Amino acid sequence: MNKKWKVGITILIGLTVLSGGLLFFVFSKVGAFFDETYEPIDVPVAGNEEKEPAPDDKIHILLMGVDERPHDKGRPDVMMVVEIDPKSDKTKVVSLPRDTKVSIPGRDESTKLNHTYTYGGTSLTVQTVQQLLDINIDYYAKVNMNGFEGVINEVGELTIDNELDFTFDGYHFSKGKLTLSPDEALAYVRMRKQDPLGDEGRNERQRKVIKASVDKLLEQNDFGKILELLDTVSPYLQWNIQEKDLKTLYSDYSHALKQIQSSELPGEGKLGEDGLWYFIAEDPERVFSD
Repeated sequence: MNKKWKVGITILIGLTVLSGGLLFFVFSKVGAFFDETYEPIDVPVAGNEEKEPAPDDKIHILLMGVDERPHDKGRPDVMMVVEIDPKSDKTKVVSLPRDTKVSIPGRDESTKLNHTYTYGGTSLTVQTVQQLLDINIDYYAKVNMNGFEGVINEVGELTIDNELDFTFDGYHFSKGKLTLSPDEALAYVRMRKQDPLGDEGRNERQRKVIKASVDKLLEQNDFGKILELLDTVSPYLQWNIQEKDLKTLYSDYSHALKQIQSSELPGEGKLGEDGLWYFIAEDPERVFSD
Protein backbone atom coordinates (compact mmCIF):
# COMPACT_ATOMS: atom_id res chain seq x y z
CA MET A 1 0.00 0.00 0.00
CA ASN A 2 1.25 3.49 -0.86
CA LYS A 3 2.77 5.29 2.14
CA LYS A 4 0.58 8.36 1.58
CA TRP A 5 -2.52 6.17 1.60
CA LYS A 6 -1.37 4.56 4.87
CA VAL A 7 -0.88 7.97 6.44
CA GLY A 8 -4.24 9.15 5.12
CA ILE A 9 -6.07 6.09 6.45
CA THR A 10 -4.31 6.39 9.81
CA ILE A 11 -5.38 10.04 10.09
CA LEU A 12 -8.95 9.16 9.06
CA ILE A 13 -9.15 6.38 11.67
CA GLY A 14 -7.71 8.73 14.28
CA LEU A 15 -10.27 11.43 13.47
CA THR A 16 -13.07 8.86 13.57
CA VAL A 17 -11.98 7.66 17.01
CA LEU A 18 -11.62 11.24 18.26
CA SER A 19 -15.01 12.28 16.91
CA GLY A 20 -16.58 9.18 18.47
CA GLY A 21 -14.96 10.04 21.77
CA LEU A 22 -16.17 13.63 21.45
CA LEU A 23 -19.74 12.49 20.75
CA PHE A 24 -19.62 10.13 23.73
CA PHE A 25 -18.36 13.01 25.90
CA VAL A 26 -21.11 15.34 24.70
CA PHE A 27 -23.90 12.78 25.16
CA SER A 28 -22.62 11.77 28.61
CA LYS A 29 -22.45 15.43 29.63
CA VAL A 30 -26.02 16.08 28.47
CA GLY A 31 -27.31 12.83 29.96
CA ALA A 32 -25.70 13.54 33.33
CA PHE A 33 -27.14 17.05 33.30
CA PHE A 34 -30.71 15.78 32.95
CA ASP A 35 -30.12 13.05 35.54
CA GLU A 36 -29.01 15.69 38.05
CA THR A 37 -31.66 18.31 37.36
CA TYR A 38 -34.86 16.39 36.50
CA GLU A 39 -37.41 16.58 39.32
CA PRO A 40 -41.02 15.69 38.34
CA ILE A 41 -43.98 16.93 40.34
CA ASP A 42 -47.53 15.61 40.58
CA VAL A 43 -49.84 18.53 39.81
CA PRO A 44 -53.40 18.29 38.45
CA VAL A 45 -54.01 20.41 35.37
CA ALA A 46 -56.29 23.42 35.70
CA GLY A 47 -59.91 22.40 35.24
CA ASN A 48 -58.90 18.71 35.38
CA GLU A 49 -58.93 18.56 31.57
CA GLU A 50 -56.36 16.01 30.48
CA LYS A 51 -55.29 16.24 26.84
CA GLU A 52 -52.33 15.52 24.63
CA PRO A 53 -50.64 18.79 23.62
CA ALA A 54 -50.58 19.44 19.89
CA PRO A 55 -47.33 20.67 18.27
CA ASP A 56 -48.80 24.16 17.80
CA ASP A 57 -50.36 24.51 21.28
CA LYS A 58 -49.26 27.31 23.56
CA ILE A 59 -47.14 26.14 26.46
CA HIS A 60 -46.60 27.77 29.85
CA ILE A 61 -43.45 27.55 31.94
CA LEU A 62 -43.14 28.77 35.53
CA LEU A 63 -39.68 30.14 36.35
CA MET A 64 -38.73 30.55 40.00
CA GLY A 65 -35.61 32.06 41.53
CA VAL A 66 -35.33 30.78 45.11
CA ASP A 67 -32.80 32.03 47.63
CA GLU A 68 -32.05 28.64 49.23
CA ARG A 69 -29.29 28.06 51.76
CA PRO A 70 -28.22 25.04 53.84
CA HIS A 71 -30.99 24.17 56.35
CA ASP A 72 -33.19 26.93 54.89
CA LYS A 73 -35.84 26.09 52.29
CA GLY A 74 -36.11 29.73 51.31
CA ARG A 75 -38.81 31.45 49.30
CA PRO A 76 -39.01 32.49 45.64
CA ASP A 77 -37.93 36.10 45.18
CA VAL A 78 -38.39 35.89 41.41
CA MET A 79 -41.39 34.30 39.68
CA MET A 80 -42.22 34.54 35.99
CA VAL A 81 -44.59 32.70 33.71
CA VAL A 82 -43.45 32.27 30.12
CA GLU A 83 -46.04 31.62 27.42
CA ILE A 84 -44.60 30.38 24.12
CA ASP A 85 -47.05 30.54 21.21
CA PRO A 86 -45.78 28.86 18.02
CA LYS A 87 -48.85 30.00 16.05
CA SER A 88 -48.14 33.70 16.53
CA ASP A 89 -44.36 33.22 16.78
CA LYS A 90 -44.38 35.21 20.02
CA THR A 91 -43.29 34.64 23.59
CA LYS A 92 -44.88 36.47 26.52
CA VAL A 93 -43.07 36.76 29.86
CA VAL A 94 -45.15 37.95 32.83
CA SER A 95 -43.53 38.65 36.20
CA LEU A 96 -45.54 37.74 39.29
CA PRO A 97 -44.84 39.95 42.33
CA ARG A 98 -43.90 37.77 45.29
CA ASP A 99 -46.39 39.65 47.52
CA THR A 100 -49.35 38.83 45.24
CA LYS A 101 -52.35 37.88 47.39
CA VAL A 102 -53.54 34.40 46.44
CA SER A 103 -55.93 31.72 47.64
CA ILE A 104 -54.21 28.47 48.54
CA PRO A 105 -55.68 25.53 46.59
CA GLY A 106 -57.45 23.12 48.93
CA ARG A 107 -57.38 25.54 51.85
CA ASP A 108 -59.80 28.21 52.99
CA GLU A 109 -57.15 30.89 53.43
CA SER A 110 -55.14 33.48 51.55
CA THR A 111 -51.46 34.32 51.68
CA LYS A 112 -48.63 35.85 49.68
CA LEU A 113 -47.66 33.97 46.54
CA ASN A 114 -44.10 33.22 47.63
CA HIS A 115 -45.37 31.78 50.95
CA THR A 116 -46.98 28.88 49.07
CA TYR A 117 -43.49 27.51 48.43
CA THR A 118 -42.89 27.38 52.19
CA TYR A 119 -46.21 25.59 52.74
CA GLY A 120 -46.06 23.06 49.93
CA GLY A 121 -42.93 23.47 47.83
CA THR A 122 -42.90 23.59 44.05
CA SER A 123 -46.06 21.51 43.64
CA LEU A 124 -48.28 23.86 45.67
CA THR A 125 -46.72 26.93 44.03
CA VAL A 126 -47.49 25.55 40.55
CA GLN A 127 -51.09 24.75 41.58
CA THR A 128 -51.51 28.25 43.02
CA VAL A 129 -50.21 29.93 39.86
CA GLN A 130 -52.48 27.75 37.70
CA GLN A 131 -55.46 28.80 39.80
CA LEU A 132 -54.45 32.48 39.83
CA LEU A 133 -53.95 32.78 36.07
CA ASP A 134 -56.45 30.09 34.95
CA ILE A 135 -53.85 28.28 32.84
CA ASN A 136 -52.02 24.96 32.86
CA ILE A 137 -48.35 25.07 33.77
CA ASP A 138 -46.67 22.57 31.43
CA TYR A 139 -43.18 22.92 32.86
CA TYR A 140 -41.44 24.55 35.79
CA ALA A 141 -37.80 25.49 36.37
CA LYS A 142 -36.50 26.38 39.81
CA VAL A 143 -33.09 28.03 40.12
CA ASN A 144 -31.27 28.59 43.38
CA MET A 145 -30.25 32.24 43.08
CA ASN A 146 -26.91 31.40 44.70
CA GLY A 147 -26.02 29.90 41.32
CA PHE A 148 -26.98 33.02 39.37
CA GLU A 149 -23.49 34.46 39.78
CA GLY A 150 -21.89 31.43 38.13
CA VAL A 151 -24.27 31.59 35.17
CA ILE A 152 -23.60 35.28 34.57
CA ASN A 153 -19.85 34.68 34.78
CA GLU A 154 -20.12 31.99 32.10
CA VAL A 155 -22.24 34.14 29.78
CA GLY A 156 -19.90 37.13 30.06
CA GLU A 157 -20.64 40.76 29.16
CA LEU A 158 -24.25 41.70 28.49
CA THR A 159 -25.76 44.70 26.70
CA ILE A 160 -29.01 46.12 28.09
CA ASP A 161 -31.11 49.30 27.83
CA ASN A 162 -31.20 50.91 31.29
CA GLU A 163 -34.09 53.20 32.25
CA LEU A 164 -33.05 54.24 35.76
CA ASP A 165 -29.94 56.19 36.80
CA PHE A 166 -28.57 54.73 40.07
CA THR A 167 -25.44 53.70 41.96
CA PHE A 168 -25.20 50.40 43.81
CA ASP A 169 -22.38 48.24 45.20
CA GLY A 170 -19.82 50.76 43.94
CA TYR A 171 -21.12 50.74 40.34
CA HIS A 172 -22.91 53.59 38.60
CA PHE A 173 -25.59 52.76 36.04
CA SER A 174 -26.51 55.67 33.79
CA LYS A 175 -29.57 55.72 31.55
CA GLY A 176 -29.23 54.32 28.06
CA LYS A 177 -27.50 51.36 26.45
CA LEU A 178 -24.98 49.75 28.80
CA THR A 179 -22.50 46.90 28.45
CA LEU A 180 -22.26 45.19 31.82
CA SER A 181 -19.50 42.98 33.13
CA PRO A 182 -20.65 39.92 35.14
CA ASP A 183 -20.05 41.77 38.44
CA GLU A 184 -21.95 44.81 37.19
CA ALA A 185 -24.84 42.64 35.98
CA LEU A 186 -25.17 41.05 39.43
CA ALA A 187 -25.25 44.46 41.12
CA TYR A 188 -27.74 45.69 38.50
CA VAL A 189 -30.30 43.00 39.36
CA ARG A 190 -29.80 43.11 43.13
CA MET A 191 -30.73 46.75 43.73
CA ARG A 192 -34.29 47.24 45.02
CA LYS A 193 -34.58 49.96 47.68
CA GLN A 194 -33.50 52.84 45.41
CA ASP A 195 -35.99 51.86 42.73
CA PRO A 196 -39.22 53.90 42.96
CA LEU A 197 -41.06 50.83 41.66
CA GLY A 198 -39.58 48.52 44.31
CA ASP A 199 -39.91 44.83 43.46
CA GLU A 200 -41.56 45.66 40.14
CA GLY A 201 -38.52 47.68 39.07
CA ARG A 202 -36.10 44.98 40.17
CA ASN A 203 -38.15 42.35 38.32
CA GLU A 204 -37.93 44.44 35.16
CA ARG A 205 -34.14 44.64 35.45
CA GLN A 206 -33.94 40.90 36.07
CA ARG A 207 -36.00 40.29 32.92
CA LYS A 208 -33.61 42.49 30.94
CA VAL A 209 -30.56 40.52 32.12
CA ILE A 210 -32.22 37.13 31.55
CA LYS A 211 -33.34 38.15 28.04
CA ALA A 212 -29.87 39.53 27.22
CA SER A 213 -28.30 36.26 28.43
CA VAL A 214 -30.64 34.12 26.30
CA ASP A 215 -30.13 36.35 23.25
CA LYS A 216 -26.35 36.15 23.59
CA LEU A 217 -26.33 32.36 23.87
CA LEU A 218 -28.65 32.00 20.86
CA GLU A 219 -26.57 34.41 18.77
CA GLN A 220 -23.23 32.82 19.64
CA ASN A 221 -24.42 29.27 18.89
CA ASP A 222 -21.36 28.25 20.96
CA PHE A 223 -21.79 24.57 21.81
CA GLY A 224 -18.68 24.54 24.01
CA LYS A 225 -20.04 27.45 26.03
CA ILE A 226 -23.36 25.66 26.45
CA LEU A 227 -21.58 22.55 27.77
CA GLU A 228 -19.67 24.71 30.26
CA LEU A 229 -22.96 26.28 31.30
CA LEU A 230 -24.46 22.83 31.99
CA ASP A 231 -21.76 22.13 34.58
CA THR A 232 -22.31 25.53 36.18
CA VAL A 233 -26.10 25.38 36.32
CA SER A 234 -26.80 21.74 37.26
CA PRO A 235 -26.15 22.03 41.04
CA TYR A 236 -28.59 24.95 41.23
CA LEU A 237 -31.39 23.84 38.88
CA GLN A 238 -34.45 21.63 39.27
CA TRP A 239 -37.09 21.23 36.56
CA ASN A 240 -39.52 18.71 35.10
CA ILE A 241 -38.02 18.91 31.62
CA GLN A 242 -36.40 15.81 30.18
CA GLU A 243 -34.04 15.60 27.23
CA LYS A 244 -36.87 14.59 24.87
CA ASP A 245 -38.94 17.58 26.05
CA LEU A 246 -36.07 19.95 25.37
CA LYS A 247 -35.67 18.57 21.85
CA THR A 248 -39.39 19.15 21.21
CA LEU A 249 -39.24 22.65 22.64
CA TYR A 250 -36.25 23.46 20.45
CA SER A 251 -37.73 22.03 17.23
CA ASP A 252 -41.31 23.29 17.64
CA TYR A 253 -41.03 26.42 19.79
CA SER A 254 -37.57 28.04 19.50
CA HIS A 255 -38.62 30.24 16.56
CA ALA A 256 -41.20 31.91 18.84
CA LEU A 257 -38.38 33.08 21.15
CA LYS A 258 -37.29 35.70 18.62
CA GLN A 259 -40.18 37.95 19.67
CA ILE A 260 -40.29 38.27 23.46
CA GLN A 261 -42.78 40.59 25.15
CA SER A 262 -42.21 41.27 28.87
CA SER A 263 -44.74 42.67 31.32
CA GLU A 264 -45.77 42.72 34.97
CA LEU A 265 -48.94 41.22 36.41
CA PRO A 266 -51.41 44.15 36.49
CA GLY A 267 -52.59 45.38 39.88
CA GLU A 268 -51.56 47.53 42.82
CA GLY A 269 -50.13 47.25 46.32
CA LYS A 270 -52.43 47.59 49.32
CA LEU A 271 -52.33 47.15 53.08
CA GLY A 272 -54.39 44.12 54.07
CA GLU A 273 -56.73 43.80 57.04
CA ASP A 274 -54.08 41.65 58.74
CA GLY A 275 -51.62 44.56 58.59
CA LEU A 276 -49.48 42.98 55.86
CA TRP A 277 -48.65 44.53 52.50
CA TYR A 278 -50.10 42.68 49.49
CA PHE A 279 -50.09 43.08 45.75
CA ILE A 280 -53.70 42.80 44.57
CA ALA A 281 -53.79 41.45 41.01
CA GLU A 282 -56.30 42.92 38.57
CA ASP A 283 -58.10 40.30 36.43
CA PRO A 284 -55.13 37.89 36.52
CA GLU A 285 -57.07 35.25 34.57
CA ARG A 286 -57.05 37.54 31.53
CA VAL A 287 -53.28 37.95 31.32
CA PHE A 288 -52.86 35.00 28.96
CA SER A 289 -56.33 34.93 27.46
CA ASP A 290 -55.57 37.28 24.55
